[in-house]
Amino acid sequence: MKAVSDYKEIVPKKKWFETIVVRVFFFFIGMGMQTAYRIDPDVRKEVDSWPETFSFCMSVVGGPSMLMLKKAGSFQYLGEKETFYCDVEMCFKNITFAYLIMTGRISVPNAIYHNRQFVKGSLNYGMSIIRVMNIVQTLLLPNFLARFYIKKVPKLTLKKLVNRAITYFNIGYGVIK
Repeated sequence: MKAVSDYKEIVPKKKWFETIVVRVFFFFIGMGMQTAYRIDPDVRKEVDSWPETFSFCMSVVGGPSMLMLKKAGSFQYLGEKETFYCDVEMCFKNITFAYLIMTGRISVPNAIYHNRQFVKGSLNYGMSIIRVMNIVQTLLLPNFLARFYIKKVPKLTLKKLVNRAITYFNIGYGVIK
């Protein structure tokens, strides 16, 4: 019988495409949340109900992350920073699960049901963050795509179209900056 040290360790390959897709999604959601706080009264109302210095992070265990900070009357996307302490942290267990959620192949409730995502921190704030993300996704995505991410897509009005254009402009400016 062979000893354990005689067997070669199998190391999985890096999933570079999935990692890039998740990083891009985190960037768009983060910049979209920052813009939506400035232009959408529903997002402003929801975020203003949080404590004055509030931070949350969406991350993949051992992979990309997104850090948002509410401080001094502003809501900022800080990018992919190392977080030592966040009030709420939403974690995907691996990059494959995050990729499936970001591409709309499985829904967030389904991912939580199958134990592919977990939340550290207050569940009340976690639900509030999800409400903000739903509004942001309606601003970022066309209605035929948003139905994969959100149960009930709101009707498209002229104000929503203007807000969507402003959001796209600010995200483009964030890419250049």
